[in-house]
Amino acid sequence: MLHDDLPVSIAGLSLTLTALTTVALILLYGWITDAREERGLLSAAQCEAQAEKSRYVALQAALEAEQGRRTQDRAAERRADQQRLKVERDAMERQFEEQRASLIAETMEATFMMIHNGKFASAEPTRSKVIQFPRDLPHQQPQGHPERERSREHGVVGP
Repeated sequence: MLHDDLPVSIAGLSLTLTALTTVALILLYGWITDAREERGLLSAAQCEAQAEKSRYVALQAALEAEQGRRTQDRAAERRADQQRLKVERDAMERQFEEQRASLIAETMEATFMMIHNGKFASAEPTRSKVIQFPRDLPHQQPQGHPERERSREHGVVGP
């Protein structure tokens, strides 16, 4: 424009605008496609997730081991309880049999003593008295009337 040459000035302006636009586009492209920071954040998140997964697997394994141990403990307690109950049951049966035997012995001795003292002497059987019902009561039907015979129609005999 200083030399009054318009085509050269327009060409220079066009080249300058094109260069500035290209530089701006290159800067925008780098700014948009620069993922270094996001890649760092993603890597950190992946490491954290992997650590969380490892901790979860370790806790799950510990929980299963604890459950297995508790199951074994309960089974051992059950066996010990069954043995203890068997011992107690046998002791109670022995005690019951001893008490039963002593009661039977006392009963037999008492029965022998009662028989010996005559308390179980057989008494003479008492004769029972049969009560006769009166034959002629006012509300009874006379015995002399025979029962009516049922009809035997068509050859059928009723009961």
